[in-house]
Amino acid sequence: METRGRAYRRYRRHLAIVHKKGLSRRLIGEDWFQVDGKYSKGHIGCGCGLCKPGKRFREPSWADERKSAEYYRDIDDYEDGRY
Repeated sequence: METRGRAYRRYRRHLAIVHKKGLSRRLIGEDWFQVDGKYSKGHIGCGCGLCKPGKRFREPSWADERKSAEYYRDIDDYEDGRY
């Protein structure tokens, strides 16, 4: 059984930090945390009403909106004879 060393764990932690920091910069335009190590601790999430309308305002989530749009588009195609 091969065990992974300290260097491997540091490398994976660094990749997680880079990924989450990039997400933060793309979404809000700046760093979410002041210290890079906080990015490796877990989930980076936004709880604002724009990102999670279902949770805050009891509306359908963006995923639910996309699914329903596909469903209604299929019904429209069927009614128009394009199916």
